[in-house]
Amino acid sequence: MPHEKTNTNAVILRIEGNNITAEKFSNSVRTFFEIIEDVAANVTGKSRGIEWIISVEPGSIGLCATAKAVEVSAREVARTVNTITKGIESIGKRKKPPKYFSQNTLERLYHLGNIVGLRENGVSQIFIQTNGKPYEISPSSVAFVSEILKTPTMAYGTIEGHLLALELKGRVRFGIDEVLTGRRVKCFFGDEIYSDVIKAIRKRVSAYGLIRYRKSGIPASVEIKELNVFPEQGKLPQFEDLIGLYRE
Repeated sequence: MPHEKTNTNAVILRIEGNNITAEKFSNSVRTFFEIIEDVAANVTGKSRGIEWIISVEPGSIGLCATAKAVEVSAREVARTVNTITKGIESIGKRKKPPKYFSQNTLERLYHLGNIVGLRENGVSQIFIQTNGKPYEISPSSVAFVSEILKTPTMAYGTIEGHLLALELKGRVRFGIDEVLTGRRVKCFFGDEIYSDVIKAIRKRVSAYGLIRYRKSGIPASVEIKELNVFPEQGKLPQFEDLIGLYRE
């Protein structure tokens, strides 16, 4: 019986584990597609140059994304899949920053790898497969991403600034223009403070959580645990009010 020909334009996501929650499954799938779409756009220079045709793989949970040329040549399609393969392989072997993997792509790959191993999420292994070869995506395989992004230091702390730029695509996050440095810091948060975040848009806030720092000591991102909004200037007690309270 002849061997089935490998689809060289396919990138396959495989998720293994018992009792995988719907949240972790959808999170893994969404992040996977964001990664391959980012790389495709960076390689071709066109956001809609490649369309990914989805099919379901037999066995464990597996989704096959086959690249189809829309506004680019077949050669560009093959180049895109090859870039994804080399990029993941390079990160796993801790060689060098992969070409055409933007900071957003690297952050998403890091997030995908760290879905594995979280308590009670049911995901035991994640693989991305190209040309018949599977590459495991795990906390250890994506550890090199932290070095590439220069965020090796983590500590709990508070940052202050104006809450701006709520991003709903992919992992929900917002940006804070920090008071001390003037730089925008990415802030990730859970559903439990979503309503607080919406109310705080364009307001000055303090955000407490696990801060990831660059080697320069500048905060790069925060996993928010608590968010507080500063009172608006007009609602702050004035000098006369304080004097009145003192006299009483």
